[in-house]
Amino acid sequence: MVIDKNTIKEEIFNIKNGKIVQGLKIGIPEIDEHFRLKLGGSMDIFIGHANVGKTTFVLYLMTLYASKHDLKFIVWSSENSAHSIVRKIIEFKMCKPIDVATQDEIEQSIDWAYTHFKILKVEEICTYKDVLEQILGIHNALPMSAALIDPYNSLAKPKEEFKAYGGHELDYMIASEMRLFAEKNKITLMITMHGVTEALRRTQPSSHPMAGLPMPLSMSQVEGGAKWGNRSQNMYCCHRYTQSSDEWNIMELHVLKIKDYESGGRPTSFDNPIRLKMLPNNVGYEFGGMNLMKEQKPQKTVLF
Repeated sequence: MVIDKNTIKEEIFNIKNGKIVQGLKIGIPEIDEHFRLKLGGSMDIFIGHANVGKTTFVLYLMTLYASKHDLKFIVWSSENSAHSIVRKIIEFKMCKPIDVATQDEIEQSIDWAYTHFKILKVEEICTYKDVLEQILGIHNALPMSAALIDPYNSLAKPKEEFKAYGGHELDYMIASEMRLFAEKNKITLMITMHGVTEALRRTQPSSHPMAGLPMPLSMSQVEGGAKWGNRSQNMYCCHRYTQSSDEWNIMELHVLKIKDYESGGRPTSFDNPIRLKMLPNNVGYEFGGMNLMKEQKPQKTVLF
């Protein structure tokens, strides 16, 4: 189908006149310059080594945006139980661990979490089609802002399609289908992915403060290769030097790719990622001494 000229004209003038819908901000300029949550059908990939805290960090971002912009999220996570996910969400919301929170605080936070998050129960191995079908069922009944698929690597590949296409081409097809699913249904997909084994052998040089420790992943070092960077709208690397005695509690967010600059955000430089410090008891993060959750002023966000 040929694109209508008037549609293109409208989009071009929207860019010229600054009418492009902006990605949502956290409210801290140093972060918002690089990272925005973009609604309406983006496919965002979050990559990182095992055990750096990818899932926890993405859940924190979702809780942060749910609190600030009154958004609703779906969570499909095959490697975390439902109660552990809800526990992290409410601890992030309260900025305190459950063992020091009062019963009223916990109950109020659970009510808030239930309103803003729909946690899918994972009882069997799923294909990407199974997960997308579950997401769409919830989204059609109650419009959601975004859905987390955690991690992609745990999804089974349909046998017949695997035989027909092979692993590489099938991954490309799945990436394309996920992107089209997000765009068609106007729901952002946030997908976590592990790195390849070889990437763990790539360590910081002797001149680096973290000499000998694994380096952050690049777009090509995700399982399945660079195709995921190619097909995604936005790609991020979550990295933490877990074996560092001084900086084990610093989460680095490397912004590797931003497809649409007009709606905000841009890649971070290689040696200057967004650095967030984990709060005691892992109940959130701070930036420049500011607790991100406590800095939030709730806003009503109009969804697409």
